[in-house]
Amino acid sequence: MKLLEHITAVPALHRQTQETGSTQGASGTAFHPGRYALRFFAAMLVLTLVSRGISGAAMPQVNLTLPSQGTIVQQASASATVTAGEGEALALPAGVTVDVLYASAGQSLKAGDAIVQLNQEQLQKALDESNATLARQKAQLAQLNVSSAPDTSAADSARQTLTRAQEDCSIAESRTQAAVDQADAALTQAQQAREQAARRLEEMQQQADPAPSEEELNTARQMLEEATQQEDSARQTLEQAQNAREDSLLSAQRNLEDAQTALTQAESDYTQAQSSAALTAQSNAAQEQQLQLEIASTEECIALLTACMETDGLICAERDTQLLTCDLKEGQPCPESGGLRIAREDSELVAAFSLPAAQAENLAAGQSVTIVQGSSLTEATVRTAVEDTESGAFQVTAVLPEDAAGFRAGTAQAELIFSRTSYGTCLPVSAIRQDTQGSFVLTVEENRSTFGISYTAQRVPVTVLEVGSDGQYAAVEGTIGGSVIASSDRAVSPGSSVRIAQ
Repeated sequence: MKLLEHITAVPALHRQTQETGSTQGASGTAFHPGRYALRFFAAMLVLTLVSRGISGAAMPQVNLTLPSQGTIVQQASASATVTAGEGEALALPAGVTVDVLYASAGQSLKAGDAIVQLNQEQLQKALDESNATLARQKAQLAQLNVSSAPDTSAADSARQTLTRAQEDCSIAESRTQAAVDQADAALTQAQQAREQAARRLEEMQQQADPAPSEEELNTARQMLEEATQQEDSARQTLEQAQNAREDSLLSAQRNLEDAQTALTQAESDYTQAQSSAALTAQSNAAQEQQLQLEIASTEECIALLTACMETDGLICAERDTQLLTCDLKEGQPCPESGGLRIAREDSELVAAFSLPAAQAENLAAGQSVTIVQGSSLTEATVRTAVEDTESGAFQVTAVLPEDAAGFRAGTAQAELIFSRTSYGTCLPVSAIRQDTQGSFVLTVEENRSTFGISYTAQRVPVTVLEVGSDGQYAAVEGTIGGSVIASSDRAVSPGSSVRIAQ
């Protein structure tokens, strides 16, 4: 209130001073106008500072960052499942109780590592029962095979005769064809010789300068006549060869037909001989086939039980491998199948995971992918990426190296890096803004005056070159001077006054 009274009193005092030149106070003390003017300006300064403080508190508070060199990384992360590429079932005697279970699914096993302890008493009982069953099955099979079979000697002999007739026919075909081919070649040669002699005689007859002698012409005529005779002889030889071929083939064909007729008769006799045993054979066929299958199954069971008894019921890993599945429970009998499944010998470990289509586009066969499982880490190689038509995602399979240690069937983490690109100017994505004119950042311009320093946001156009896959940083191109506004406690636009967070 005193400050306002001083501000109100100053104009009146100033007028009074102009009229009287000076005045005195109630106490008789001299009044000095300059002292009140100084107080006035001090009050104005205080009000200005207070006003600026109130205005500053209403300004957006911004956090600054400096553009810097950096690397933009395109990467992906996915939950993976590690399994053996191929597996095989470990045979167990069905129905025998599991006394102790030493391993679990996904566990890596060394040769000799114990997997399961089976009940020995039940093993022995099962072995005795299987041996008795096998003896009974073999006796039944022998009884089925007692039935007499018809004599096949006549049919076998006729079949052999037919085979020989077929061979003779083939030999006659080959030999006679060779004779015909040879005679045909001789005829062709004789025809060429005659044509050559005829052309020679014609040329000599047309020759005028010098004209051939009569002796030369007679010699040429004689050569033509001899060539013609040779051609006729060759043609006759060819006809004889063709006739001989027809006769030979006809004879061989008749022998073949006779042999075929004999075989047909022998087979007909054999069929009639079989008729008496046909009904018995038909009724026994299905039973025999079933018995053969049962015997094979029983023999496999005996072999398995014997092997288990030799190890006192302890089932161990025969080689270094991985236990893929284990459906056994202590105190429960072994199932018919699928109780234990181990990785095949030399089977590779694979990691399977899913990637969105946008990320899978950057994927290529042979690309490296980091697989992490607990404290184990290795670099796997992408083998396949197959699109799931329903979800649109890609199912990726990566092969772990043979020397990968500490991995087991189960969940893991897959980390892929598609690219690492270095740029001269990188900024947080939060510093990059967008309007109708394109991308830009806001820098801070410092302004100095009598009342202090103020800051104004300035628009600087930029081009975004690449954004990291994590969405945190981006590479930009543009002329950026100084710090850039990375964030603010309220909206900031170009030209806005701001205050910098400490």
